[in-house]
Amino acid sequence: MTLVLVRKLLRDIRWPLLTVWLLLFVFSTLWVKIAQRVTTEIAPFFNTLGMLAKIPNVKDTFDEIVFKGPGKVSQAVLGGAEIRFDQANDFLAVQMLHPVVMTLAWLWAVGRTSSAVSGEIDRGTMELLMSQPIPRNRLIYAHLIVDAFVLPIIALSLLAGTQLGLELAGPFQIDPKSFDKLPMIPKEMTLDLHPPGLNIDTSRHWLAGLNLVAFMFSLSGMAILISAYGRNRWRSLAYSVLIVLVMFVVNVLGQLWSEAAFARPFSLFFYYQPQKMWLQNNWMAEMGEAWNAGKPLFGLPAVPFLFVVGAAGYAGALRIFTKRDLPAPL
Repeated sequence: MTLVLVRKLLRDIRWPLLTVWLLLFVFSTLWVKIAQRVTTEIAPFFNTLGMLAKIPNVKDTFDEIVFKGPGKVSQAVLGGAEIRFDQANDFLAVQMLHPVVMTLAWLWAVGRTSSAVSGEIDRGTMELLMSQPIPRNRLIYAHLIVDAFVLPIIALSLLAGTQLGLELAGPFQIDPKSFDKLPMIPKEMTLDLHPPGLNIDTSRHWLAGLNLVAFMFSLSGMAILISAYGRNRWRSLAYSVLIVLVMFVVNVLGQLWSEAAFARPFSLFFYYQPQKMWLQNNWMAEMGEAWNAGKPLFGLPAVPFLFVVGAAGYAGALRIFTKRDLPAPL
């Protein structure tokens, strides 16, 4: 009977899942082309222009101007000051924190499970469902199985789109024509048309995808826990969305304002660090960033922690749903 519920849930979400998958797939494919243009044309142009103007530390000066004031919010959202936008791998990794990816990911995770219990009650179908010879816990188990099947598929859309984009875009090479609009370049100035920063390495892209799966699972566990308490799907969805938005704001403010940094570990967004996993093979969320003025304190494995949070949410939902009284349909 659990498999029957799983098939029913998968049938209900097949078209939304296909839509989200295609959106992320197309976005990640296009992002490769954007990364190629920025790192092989735009960044070299401005770096060379800065060298001609004899500006010291061109990259730091450029970041200071672009990410000044409100621009710091964009920098915090896209990965912080450690990301070098003139490096191909760094720019490719930005896609994992892009607002398009983040919005679709958390909306899917929260939107699906926030109506897992309260939605059935609100629609008046819970009584029909529970009249079947199945224990209550099978409904929670079915949603857990669906998450285990669907969330990796969503993450794979980004990996597959990136690989297709790399095949279509070709190698990242600086085009000498990018410098045609610059003033006469002195003969003594040599231009490196093949810098090491343009070498692509996606061997650890799957780690970033795993971090995305864990992040979505933690949000899904939180949402189904809220749903197990409620009886109105829209109220459950509103509470879930509100909590996600508060956690997002807390994490961003903690990066911009040192006095608020202590609250970052209480946000699940703090443990979503796909760029560190992709670029540095670093699985740890460093607590010193929030609690020790940026100095090392101790690390917490981000992916296992997010999976534990999601599992705790499902365990709580299971206990609540199997113990609570179900209201009669109105």
